[in-house]
Amino acid sequence: MRRNWVALVLTVAFAAAMALMGLGPGGSAAPTSSMEMSKAQETIKYYDVRGSTIEELRREVYSRGPSDSTGQRFAGWAEWRIRWWFDREQVPQGCKISRAVTETDIEYTLPRWVDADNAQPELRERWNRFLEALTLHEQGHGELARALAAEIEFAIRNLPPEPTCEELDRKVNELANRMILEDRTQEAYDLVTGHGQTQGAVFPDTVFVHASSEEAPIQASATP
Repeated sequence: MRRNWVALVLTVAFAAAMALMGLGPGGSAAPTSSMEMSKAQETIKYYDVRGSTIEELRREVYSRGPSDSTGQRFAGWAEWRIRWWFDREQVPQGCKISRAVTETDIEYTLPRWVDADNAQPELRERWNRFLEALTLHEQGHGELARALAAEIEFAIRNLPPEPTCEELDRKVNELANRMILEDRTQEAYDLVTGHGQTQGAVFPDTVFVHASSEEAPIQASATP
């Protein structure tokens, strides 16, 4: 039975504002002077595969590729985390946001064929096309994470004042967490692209037909 190679996006959202001394985990704020503007950074983690035939490569992927919570393995993986920080100030109405920034960490997990030089040129070409398309698909998930971070920053900046800063802290964290939990752009992207199929993520005669999103527990304290 031939198994399809599958691309998966794992949405990991550790969303928090860094706590100041004396503030509880229910809501927190932190100066943003150390980070002048929002930023995003990407890293790639590789897992090595070996083989000189299609079937050997397929077996390698399904024994070495990233896996979900059920143990099912996948060819590609995109994981992201959004964090936010904000300043607040006293105004006649109470306490308001004076500044907000976000930081988005995106990590891609992709296969790396370490002994490709031993294979036929045709197989190497097919692998390269597959890997290029897989990378493109996973990077699309990363771009959606960046867009969500920008929306969160905008929403925080535009929150109305609250009577107390403690109440404002709570509203900020509730808002950002809700935006992450309710976001459906990742699923829509997979639906439109056929989980990478329309982008050419096909190797060699099988397609990416499944993707899923998972959410880690949302934390209300700083993430290292």
